[in-house]
Amino acid sequence: MAASVSEVTGAFTPLPSRAGRIRYARAGHTEDWGVEEWRMTLGRDGIRTLSAHVEMAFGGDDVVRDSVLSVHPDFHPHDAYVRIMNHGRATGSGWFAFTDTQAIGESLTLAEGRVSQTFPIERPIRGFGIHAVQGDGSLAAAFPYEKGPGHRHFFGRNLLHSLHHFGATGPMLVTTGSGLEYAGPETIEVPAGVFDCHRVRFVGLTNAHPPYDMWLTRDGDFLYVKGVVEGYMDSVFELVELSGSPLA
Repeated sequence: MAASVSEVTGAFTPLPSRAGRIRYARAGHTEDWGVEEWRMTLGRDGIRTLSAHVEMAFGGDDVVRDSVLSVHPDFHPHDAYVRIMNHGRATGSGWFAFTDTQAIGESLTLAEGRVSQTFPIERPIRGFGIHAVQGDGSLAAAFPYEKGPGHRHFFGRNLLHSLHHFGATGPMLVTTGSGLEYAGPETIEVPAGVFDCHRVRFVGLTNAHPPYDMWLTRDGDFLYVKGVVEGYMDSVFELVELSGSPLA
C-alpha cells in the first residue's frame, strides 16, 4: 500500500506570520500616491523575514520595489534582497549579507554596472534600510525605550540601499548619519484598527530628508502603523489592513 503524503512528509505547520497593506497619501487628500503590501514570518531559528512589494508615483518618480529583509532576534540584519523598477524599467537588483563585523553587497545596476562592496560594522547596527516603510520599524527595534520620552540615540553609521528618498537608485550599500528620538507611547487609530504604539522621530538626517515621525506597535513586532513626513512630501502613511497575531 502506498504511503500517504502526511506519512511521507510529516505534518506541515506554516510559520507564524503577519501581513498587511499600507497606503501612501498626501496629507489631507483621499487619493493614494503609493501602496505597500508586506508579509512577515518568524522562522524556527528566530529570524524574522519581511517581504515587501511597493508601487509609487510621486512627482517625477515612478518606482516599483520588491524587497526581502531578514533580521536576527535582536533585529541585527541577517541578509536582504532588493529589486528596483524605475518608470517601468528594471534598473537594478542587489543581495546583501551581514555578519558581526561586515556588511557585504553584490549588485548589478544600469547606472553603475556590477558592484561588489564590503563595509566594516560593529554589531549591533541600527538596521538596514530597504525604503519599504514597514522595514523602518526594524530600524527602531533596538532603540532603548526604557530611557523614556525625549531620549535621542545614534547608532553610528547607518546602512541602506539608496540615498534617494523613494529608494529609486542602486541598490548598493550607502550610509547616512541619522539618529532616533523617542516622543513617547501613544494609542492611535488607523483604518486597520487601534494600536498601542511607540512614537519615534528621525533626527540628524544627513540626506536632506524632510522631518519624519512614525508610530510602531509596542507588541514586540514593531509593526509600522503610521508615518508622517513633512516638507515637500507632506504625506501620511497608514496601515489599512492587518492579519495575523503578534510574533514576539
